[in-house]
Amino acid sequence: METVDDSMVMNQVRAGRGDLVGLLFDRHHRPLYGFFVNLTRNGPLAEDLCQEVFLRVLRYAPSFRVGSAFRPWLYQIARNVLADHRQRLRPQAPLEAADQLADPHPGAQALAIAQADAARLGEALARLPLDKRELLLLSRDPEFSTQELAGLYGCTPGALKVRVHRALNDLRTHFFAHQEVMP
Repeated sequence: METVDDSMVMNQVRAGRGDLVGLLFDRHHRPLYGFFVNLTRNGPLAEDLCQEVFLRVLRYAPSFRVGSAFRPWLYQIARNVLADHRQRLRPQAPLEAADQLADPHPGAQALAIAQADAARLGEALARLPLDKRELLLLSRDPEFSTQELAGLYGCTPGALKVRVHRALNDLRTHFFAHQEVMP
């Protein structure tokens, strides 16, 4: 069975086939959930934000432009949902520590180093402003082209690359600022 393109499905949703949002949900829920978990460090909140995104997909279906790519439009909605959530939260609650998943069989020292690095990376990422965390997460998504992300951020591809570079430099600074030397 051939997979129908997301843009074609969204065009049908625009035309009144709201029942097809479930197909888009099935395809995009997991990466969208991961996006929100990485930004909020809160699984239940990430799930709520995902559901809000898909409610807005239905609500704003008429604004989807025929011939445009679906993923950038979806993630623009996701960014708006997150911004609305943050606006309601003022002041923002501190981020929780991320759950650590590790290989069950590495040596003790390798495991300790990997866990320490993962914790430091999570802490460094949490120190970045939300907009830079969001940009880094989306720029690492292989399904987004530079052109699509530039459109999402309303800038040129060159300007997007500069933003990503600066965000990575900030992340690197935070990561190495709190480096502990392991014996």
